[in-house]
Amino acid sequence: MSNDFELSRRKALAALGSIGVASAGAGLGTSAYFSDQETFENNRLVAGELDLKVDWEEHYSDWSSDEDDGDLEILMEEPDDTGMYRRFPAGATDATVGQNPIWVLAEDVPQFMDNTAIDSLPDTDNNGSAEFPTDQMADDGMSSCELLNTVDVGDDDDGLSSDLRTNNDVTGSGDPLINLQDVKPGDFGEVTFSAHLCDNPGYLWMNMPGGLTESENGVTEPEADDPDETDGEASGELGETIETALWYDFDCDNLPDLDGRPVDLLAIADVSGSIDEGEMDTIEGAANEFVDELPQDGSVEAGFMTFNGPGEGPDLEDRFEGINLQVPIGSVSQFFSGGSPSVGQFLPEQGAGSTPMSAALNIGRRYLNDASRSNAQKVILLVTDGGPNYPDTTYSMDATVDPDGQIYDNTPSDGLNDDISSLDEQNETEDEADDIDDDGILTFTVAVGTANPEFEGSQTLPTYLENSIATSVNEAFDATLAGNTLEGIAQDIGLRIATIAGGANGGNGPAEPFIFTGTLAELESFLTANNGLGQPLDSDPTTETRDCYNPGMVHCFGFSWWLPADHGNEVQSDSVSFDIGFYTEQCRHNDGEGMNNAEVNPEETDA
Repeated sequence: MSNDFELSRRKALAALGSIGVASAGAGLGTSAYFSDQETFENNRLVAGELDLKVDWEEHYSDWSSDEDDGDLEILMEEPDDTGMYRRFPAGATDATVGQNPIWVLAEDVPQFMDNTAIDSLPDTDNNGSAEFPTDQMADDGMSSCELLNTVDVGDDDDGLSSDLRTNNDVTGSGDPLINLQDVKPGDFGEVTFSAHLCDNPGYLWMNMPGGLTESENGVTEPEADDPDETDGEASGELGETIETALWYDFDCDNLPDLDGRPVDLLAIADVSGSIDEGEMDTIEGAANEFVDELPQDGSVEAGFMTFNGPGEGPDLEDRFEGINLQVPIGSVSQFFSGGSPSVGQFLPEQGAGSTPMSAALNIGRRYLNDASRSNAQKVILLVTDGGPNYPDTTYSMDATVDPDGQIYDNTPSDGLNDDISSLDEQNETEDEADDIDDDGILTFTVAVGTANPEFEGSQTLPTYLENSIATSVNEAFDATLAGNTLEGIAQDIGLRIATIAGGANGGNGPAEPFIFTGTLAELESFLTANNGLGQPLDSDPTTETRDCYNPGMVHCFGFSWWLPADHGNEVQSDSVSFDIGFYTEQCRHNDGEGMNNAEVNPEETDA
């Protein structure tokens, strides 16, 4: 990396660009603005819950030598083939970046992000990068919402903050989180906020409680001589010169995806005996919603596999016994009939047999690797209502991936085929999921039941899928939560797939739409509008209507800032600090306009 600084200012900065709101701990909007559905249970009127949790990952770059750890290819001039590189700052344009943006070779971007990570929650490794799931989640059978329930980002003596938030020579428990005090031209940073609605669907806003806190901090001699210095400006010029960008970070990768890549998807559906006729109808309806979300321009190709194993249940056609490729990977149009989605033709009326999840993932992975296009992002979508439970036997699937066809088989070794999903069966299936991750396949999971058969150990099906099978908590979905629907989950996952393929926004604009671009001062006006509620967010910004956010899934938003390199002494000694906050209200009985004339109280948003 050329033109770098030998001394990293990250070593001297207390804390930078992240979240400092009660929603990270207590849940802004959970009690102050609570108004949820009521239901009759055992002749009692019981109020529902609305609970918002937030975590984050933060990055800071000052072009110092430690950002090149790992011999990365980082250029200070635009490369001939820009398609092989990622330009930083994230979200910057030619008009706003000023001089000398950084170009990082695409394959080096993950390491560059690790090198510039300074603060996150949760982060038990204490390396600045967010860690989901944590060992605590897997050991105690906790979901991400349950883990975040234990988090207190304040300066309390409960020990939880130091355990779960990065605590190093850059940041620490109780530090303010957005506090830019030593910014130099060319510096940039990024934060990804991850919002979790833990109980019921809700509308969501992003805001800036209290606005900007700015200070000139005196005027140095070179600052006074700068022609851009404004006389008598007590707040300084930093807010007017720092550029920012906000975007919907659907894949939670800390970067705005401007272009897509082809996607090859294999949906794997559990058709075991615990799925009755009504549940099968629900799965069929959700599957129709899902394929209707997928672009049909060739950017996405999809296949469909069902799996079950020996066990009691109704006699079904042979195609629904064992592991079967119902639809080979190909055009999305093959799931349609007469112009409408028609996935039901590939499903049985109801399930039968056991749940050989281990073999299904093994065979699905190998088939997907063989059948997918060389330049495609490979994706597995696993839908199940039960944990792994199967006999030790050979499972096979006929699949045509070449003119001669091919037979895939697998014999899992640790199955018991009883009424319990044993730890051995869970661990063997988790090993298959690890192989899927190693192959670069993105795995989404959908839990349509809590645990059937009964789980051995502390986990339930949703927490097991989140902690052990899905690529990360960002790809784990739970249809069992109150107020959730399988159709809503199907739409959310369909949007994620379309985004990866560049199909979000109907192919118009970036794959991940921007919420805002402009100076930090302009962002203040944007996020303090609507009586302090800020800006309404949309779970599907590709449609004209505003949609609620479903619970039990992760929703990410990227925020980047940068001080253009063509600014100089006029910002010497200037400082600015601010909070990014979130507000939520229930969807039921509300229209998303804000409840009870509620205003965001800055005193409730201290870090």
